[in-house]
Amino acid sequence: MNERFNEGQIGEIAARITTTLPAATDSAVVVALSGELGAGKTTLTQAIARELGVSVAVQSPTFVISKYYDTTDERFDHLVHIDAYRIEKESELIPLRWESLLKQPRTVVIVEWPERIAAALPQDTYWYRLSHEGSERTISYDADH
Repeated sequence: MNERFNEGQIGEIAARITTTLPAATDSAVVVALSGELGAGKTTLTQAIARELGVSVAVQSPTFVISKYYDTTDERFDHLVHIDAYRIEKESELIPLRWESLLKQPRTVVIVEWPERIAAALPQDTYWYRLSHEGSERTISYDADH
């Protein structure tokens, strides 16, 4: 995936991302959303949450670091949204029960600012890079990350 889109097309992008996620896993599926401020990471997370059937408003967890949501998706029971912007070292993941979270089946973990905790992310993380110029956005899948 490497394409340009506008905010009105975010649902289509979210649908394509969610359909690429594996159906049955024995641990959490991690999606990394990288990009500068204003690139659309939280907006994309909100659209993915809607695709997974999250019924409450999804907001950026900038100050609380993580938020947990139940889904109605047939593949996933939970969505965990993490904003790693304020994390300065991996030890700050301990209060989030990071290692336990990664072992949780039927869970999608979306990480904004994943470069801040890259060493702690599983090798099979789905990496996406977002950028923007005016109202136009670009998303690319980074298979080599």
